[in-house]
Amino acid sequence: MSDTPEGIIEYTYDKIAEQYLQWVESQTLLRQRYAKILLDKLQPSPSILELGCGPGIPIVKMLLNEGAQVVGNDLSTKQIEMAKARCPGAKLIAGDMTSLTFEPATFHGVISFYTLFHLPRSKLKAMLTEIYGWLKPGGVFVFNLATFDEEEIHGEHLGYGMFWSSYGVDENRTMISEIGFDVLQEDVLSEEVLPEEILQARDGKLEETDSDDAKFMWVVARKKELQRL
Repeated sequence: MSDTPEGIIEYTYDKIAEQYLQWVESQTLLRQRYAKILLDKLQPSPSILELGCGPGIPIVKMLLNEGAQVVGNDLSTKQIEMAKARCPGAKLIAGDMTSLTFEPATFHGVISFYTLFHLPRSKLKAMLTEIYGWLKPGGVFVFNLATFDEEEIHGEHLGYGMFWSSYGVDENRTMISEIGFDVLQEDVLSEEVLPEEILQARDGKLEETDSDDAKFMWVVARKKELQRL
């Protein structure tokens, strides 16, 4: 296992695949709510990319059931194998999201839940800029970000090491605007039921009181339409 953030995350999500599946099956409300917002803003049969698709549940499966053409990506090969078994109609790609290459204006929509805060925050703006480029004009990006202001947090999730990194809400908001997105909706919400990983770890420890304070910034943003002359 590599001790880089990417190596830590890939190793852990491979190892906890079955436990993570059980958790994600029980925690779907906010993800489904925001995925539905995305679908309502897009044309029928849209092309949609999900970054951090995990085992394909709930979002890839939901999108396929709604008639979308879906590409899913996850760093964990094991998660992608599980997604292929559950969502054979999707195109699924294992690997680091920062290494993905798509033609400009490929997708009507992009989704990423509980994934972007695993990137070192120094890479976040470049990743969001890539996503902006992959969207068609008028395309919609639905995602969440952590709200703590920490360059590195090394903690533990289900017995294995984990890495998180994030800017605060104001910095996130400024970055999204600078890239060019029009924010249609922004909410700062707690998760439905908070898992062990909740982002307030310090020195590898999670205090019982921390989970009550964990918040996520949920964003619905649109790529600007092309201006007509």
